[in-house]
Amino acid sequence: MSLIKVAAVHRPGKARTGVTTYAAMLKTALAGFAEMDFLTRPPQSGYDLIHIIDIKHASLADVKNRAVPVIADLHDYYWAERRYFPGPDAPLRWFMSGERKKHYQEIIQATAAVVVHSMAVARHVQGKKVFLVPLAIDFEKFFAEPNQNREQLILLVGRDSWRKGLGTLISALKMITADFPGVRVEVVGKEYLHTRVWAKIIGLGLNLKFIGELSQEQLKAKYQKAQIVYLGSWQEGFGLSLAEGMAAGCIAVGSTAGGIPELVEDGISGILFTAGDDLELSAKLRALLETAELRQKLSISGQRRVKEMLTMDKMREALLAAYREVLKLAG
Repeated sequence: MSLIKVAAVHRPGKARTGVTTYAAMLKTALAGFAEMDFLTRPPQSGYDLIHIIDIKHASLADVKNRAVPVIADLHDYYWAERRYFPGPDAPLRWFMSGERKKHYQEIIQATAAVVVHSMAVARHVQGKKVFLVPLAIDFEKFFAEPNQNREQLILLVGRDSWRKGLGTLISALKMITADFPGVRVEVVGKEYLHTRVWAKIIGLGLNLKFIGELSQEQLKAKYQKAQIVYLGSWQEGFGLSLAEGMAAGCIAVGSTAGGIPELVEDGISGILFTAGDDLELSAKLRALLETAELRQKLSISGQRRVKEMLTMDKMREALLAAYREVLKLAG
């Protein structure tokens, strides 16, 4: 049987989030199982289907009037609902949400099917075939022993840190910093200037640093020495940074928003708290920082969770099944 020929449309110059990481996952998962080329524009011919790997940076022209089926990847749902959360640019986000929703809906309706990576995102897709494709982690690459000699370092990985709960983390740490003066927070990613300035103002007295973008090797090294990986999002499609940190032996601390609870089981493979609840977060951080046995238990269980749940085999099988069904429906 010949391999399916897929044109994966990806614009790496625009994506500043986990989409570039996802493109690398696709390349690894499908190597030898599909002929996938990464292009910046959809081709006119030569492929069985087109896979838009990030709707956010796609245009309607990318998906309309194509000779082959087009499927599109949907990584988040913050476009689908207006959700206020504290931050220096909250009014601007509220204003932009209407146009963003219109853009996403137009792209979705013009595709043959949509690929999502959590049920939280799937619930926001109306009137289209939806395929749930699990993400995959290169477990051996990230793995480190979950020992107790780790730094009291909390990592928040990814741009848009206010949506990811940085304000809640700052408030929670201020409640307990006198008892844990050695705790540090590092925000990894190319963050907006106004975000950095505002965080520094409200985070006075905390050891908080923005360290910019890191290479994959540098990020892995950070995960492997950090105690906690944090994602206290108000809205979140899945939480890839939590999965990477868990594989490296970090304890996952995340909100109950979106797809995070599909990955992290509260009290089993990590810690969950209600988005925006700094009192709940401070109490749970205190328990973690005080109790070595709890840290060890959650770290080991978190690694096991990622190793079993997010495999290349599962991702490959789900993707190929989606491709075959779309081609079958297209006749």
